[in-house]
Amino acid sequence: MDHKIEVVKKSVWGPILIILLIILIILAAGAFLVVRLNLVQQLTRAESMISSLSVTTTRVKEGVFDLTLSNIVGTVRSGRSVDLNWQTSGTVGEVLVKVGDQVKKDDVLAYLDESTLDLDVITAQMDILDAEDDYNKMMNNSEKIASTLSTMVQAEKTLEDAQKKLDSMDMTRVTDVNLLIAKDSAALAEVKYERALIKFEELRYAPLDSEPRIKALGDVGGYRTVRDNALAEYNWYLGEIDQLELQTREAAVELAKAELEEAQYQYQKALDGPTEAEKMQAQAKIDAYQTKIDSSKIIAPFGGTVTQIEAKAGDVISYDSNVSARNIFALRIDDISTFYMDFTVSELYVNSIKEGMPVKVSFAAIPNKVYNGTVYKVSDVGTQSGWNITFDVTIAIDNADSDIKSGMTADLTLEIARVEDAKYVPQTSIIVKDGKYAVNLKKINGEMEEVPVEIGLISGTNVQIVSDKISGGDEIELDVNKTNSSSDFNPFGMFGAMMGGGAPGGGRQPNSRPGGNSRR
Repeated sequence: MDHKIEVVKKSVWGPILIILLIILIILAAGAFLVVRLNLVQQLTRAESMISSLSVTTTRVKEGVFDLTLSNIVGTVRSGRSVDLNWQTSGTVGEVLVKVGDQVKKDDVLAYLDESTLDLDVITAQMDILDAEDDYNKMMNNSEKIASTLSTMVQAEKTLEDAQKKLDSMDMTRVTDVNLLIAKDSAALAEVKYERALIKFEELRYAPLDSEPRIKALGDVGGYRTVRDNALAEYNWYLGEIDQLELQTREAAVELAKAELEEAQYQYQKALDGPTEAEKMQAQAKIDAYQTKIDSSKIIAPFGGTVTQIEAKAGDVISYDSNVSARNIFALRIDDISTFYMDFTVSELYVNSIKEGMPVKVSFAAIPNKVYNGTVYKVSDVGTQSGWNITFDVTIAIDNADSDIKSGMTADLTLEIARVEDAKYVPQTSIIVKDGKYAVNLKKINGEMEEVPVEIGLISGTNVQIVSDKISGGDEIELDVNKTNSSSDFNPFGMFGAMMGGGAPGGGRQPNSRPGGNSRR
C-alpha cells in the first residue's frame, strides 16, 4: 500500500506580525508616557501659578529708618534723698525748719532738749573737751619737745656720772699719793661718822618731830654713806676690789646708756611731730564723741530741700539701739537741683545707648510741655529674668522746673539709631536658615526667588535689609513662616544679638525667644 507524504509549508509573516505588534505596543506606551509627563509638567506649572497667586506679598520700603525707645514709663526721683532719724532718747526741744525750706550741709534742723538727754550724751560733751585739748597739745608739741630735751640732758648727765664711778675703779690709776689720800679720807670719814652717832645718841630720846633729832639722824645716814664710799675707794687702792660693787657700777652704766637712747628717741620723735596714725587715732576719738553728741540733733548731710517733717517740739523720743525697728523718723531732705529717672533695656540694645544721648521727657501731669534729658548712666551689669536679660539706664532731666515733683510718672522717648537711606521689610518676610537670612522675591513671571540678604537695624516689627538684588518697591513674600500674624512671630528672637538691633518703637522690645513680645 502506497503511502503519500504531504508536506505543509509555514508562512513567514507570522513572526513578523508579532514583532510589529510588539513595536506598536512599545510606541503606544512611549507616547502615553510622553503625553502624561507633559500633562504633569503643565499641571505643576499651573499649580505653581495658582500658589503664587495665593502668596501674600508686601513692598520693600526705602527711606529713613530709625530705632526709638518710646512709651517707656518711669518715675521721677531726686538726685539724692535721705530720711533723717533720731539716734538717741530725749524730748524734742525745737524744729528749726519747715517743709520747702532750703538747707545747707551740716545745718542743724532740729534738736532734743539738753536737760532730757541720756547720760552718755552728756558725758561725751565733757569728754570731747579733753580729747580736743590732747589733740591740740599733740599738734603743738613745743611743750613735749622741751620736756623730752630736759629728760635727754638728764640722761646724759646720769650716764656721765655712772661712767666716772666705774672708771674710778681702774687699778692703773693707783699711786702712793692716791693711796695716802684715800687712807686719810677713809679715816676722816670714819671719825665724822662716829661723831654723828654720838650726837644722835644725845638726841635719841628727843621728840620724833624735833628738828635737831631729825637733822642728827640724817647726818648719821649721810656720813655713813661717805664713810662706806671712802672705805671702798681705799680698799680698791689696796687691790681689794669689791666685785659686787664693780658689777653694780657696770650695770648702772648700761642702764644709763639705755635710758639715754630712749630719751634721744623721744626727743627726735617730738621734733618730728605726731605720726599720721597718731593724728588719726586722736581725731577718731574726737569724732566718736562728736557723733554721740550729734545723735541728739538732726543735721543735714547735704544741701537740699526739706520735703517732709514728722518731728515737733515736745515729742518724747524713746530710742533703743538693740531693737531692729529702732529708727524714729524726724524729717526728709531731697536734692531737687537735678531730677533722674531709671528704666531698663534689653541686652540687644544696651550697647547702642551711650551716655550723653538726648532724651525727650513728657508728663501726663504737665500737658503741652516736653523736657529735655540726657542719658546719665548705663549699667555694666545685667539682670536676668527667665530668658530675658536687661540693663539699668538712668537719665537726667536737664531743664527741670518747679512743675516737676519727685515721684511723678513720665514717658521717655530715646532715639538710639538712625539710617537715612535704608531698605526695610517686615520681620515675618525674613527666612532664617542656619544663621543666614533671605527673602522670597517675586519675579516678573510671578514666580518666587529666594534672595540672600544681610540684616541691619531692627525696629519694631520691621528690619533693615542689605542686598544689591533688591530695591525699594520690590515685591516680596510677607508671611514666609505661615504664622498668619506679623505681630506674633519674631524670627530674630534667637539671633537678634548678632544683628545689633535696638528697642523697637512703641515701647516693644524683641524677646529672646520666638513667639511673643513684651511691653515695658
